[in-house]
Amino acid sequence: MGRIESDADHGHMLAQQFVFWCETASSAERCAAVEMLANAVVNRKFLPGDLREAEAALVIAAEDPSPRVRRAIADGVADADNVSRQLVRILSQDVDDVALPVALLSPMLTAEDLCELVRGGRLALCVAIARRADLPAAVAAAIAEGAEPRARVELARNRSASLEGAAIARLVEAAAETAELRFALLQRDDLPAGLRHALLSALGDALCASPLVANVVGLPRAARLRDELHEQATASLIDTIRSDEIAAFVEQLRGASQLNAAVLVRAVCMGRIDLFAASLSRLTGLPDARVRAIVAEAREPAFAALAAAAGLPKSVVPLLLSAIRVWKDMAGDDRFDPADAASTVMDRLAVAFRGEARGAEAEDVSRLLHRMSCEVQQSTARRRAERYLAA
Repeated sequence: MGRIESDADHGHMLAQQFVFWCETASSAERCAAVEMLANAVVNRKFLPGDLREAEAALVIAAEDPSPRVRRAIADGVADADNVSRQLVRILSQDVDDVALPVALLSPMLTAEDLCELVRGGRLALCVAIARRADLPAAVAAAIAEGAEPRARVELARNRSASLEGAAIARLVEAAAETAELRFALLQRDDLPAGLRHALLSALGDALCASPLVANVVGLPRAARLRDELHEQATASLIDTIRSDEIAAFVEQLRGASQLNAAVLVRAVCMGRIDLFAASLSRLTGLPDARVRAIVAEAREPAFAALAAAAGLPKSVVPLLLSAIRVWKDMAGDDRFDPADAASTVMDRLAVAFRGEARGAEAEDVSRLLHRMSCEVQQSTARRRAERYLAA
C-alpha cells in the first residue's frame, strides 16, 4: 500500500504496475488506492504523461470485481468535468450502486448518453437522471415518454429541467392516473395555462370519482360537484392567463366542451376581453382582427350577430355588451383602482341586469352573475388585504 501511495503522490505509477499490485491487494486496500488515484487525477497532481497513465489505471480499476472499489471511483469522479469520458460511461452502465452518483452528477455524460440510460429502463437510474440540474430537453422528453411513474414525478419536481411542449403535455397526460404527478406538475411555474386547466379538471374528475365522495354526497351531487370544480378550474386561470397562452387555453376549453356562455361571461366580467375575442374567433371561424374590431366597437347589431354565430344565447348579449362598455368607460381613468376593477363591473352589471331578467335563460344568467359577484368580492377583499399587509 505504501508503494501505491508514494507513486500516486509523485505521479510515477504506471497502469501496468497498478494492475499487478491489485492482484494481491485486499478490496479495502484497493478502495483506498482508487480514492487517492481519483483525487490525484481530478486535481491534476500528475505531469501530463503520467496523467494519461493514471487515467488508464482508473479505467482498468472500473472493471474491479468488487462493487465497493468501483463505487469509490464513482464517488471520486462523479462531479468532475476533467476525467476520461470512457471511464464515466463505464461507471454509468454499472450496477445501480456504482452508476447512480455518475448518472446524477457527471457533466461528462452527453444528452445522448443520458437518453441511452433512460431507454435502458432501469428505474433507479431514470430517477437519478430526472433529478439532474439543468436537465436537457431531449433527456426530459425521453423520461416523459418512456420512464416509469416514479421517474416522471421526479422530473416534474425538477424546476431546472428543460420541459418543452411535447414532454410536458405527455406528463400531463400521464398525470391522469397518478395523483403525485398531478401535484408535482401543478407546483411548476412554467406549466402552460391550457395544460394547467387539464390537470385541474382531471383532479376534479378523480375527486368526484372517489367512492368516498360518492357515498357521502351521492352520485347526482358528485356529478354537480365535478362540474363546479371544472368551472372553478377555469375561473382560477382566466384572471392570470398570459396573452401568449390564450390560443392554447381556448383550444383546451373547446376540446373539453367547456367553452360555453358561462366562461365567456366570466372572461368579459374579469376584463379579459382578449380571451373573449379569441374564444369568439375560434367558435365562429372568423378572423381574429374582424372579431376584435366588432368587440371593441360594442355596437349591438354586429355584436349580436357575432354572438349568435358563436352559439351564445340571446339573453347574455345585453350583459356582455354592458360589461364591455363598462370596461371601456373605465379605461384610462386614473381614479380607478385596478384591483377593484372586476368588482366594480360586477356591481354595475348586477344593477343593470336585475330589471331585465326574464325567462329561464335569463334566470340562469342572473344566478351565474350573482355567484360570480360573490366570488369577485371575495377575491377583491383578499387582494386588498394582501396590499395592506405588504404596505
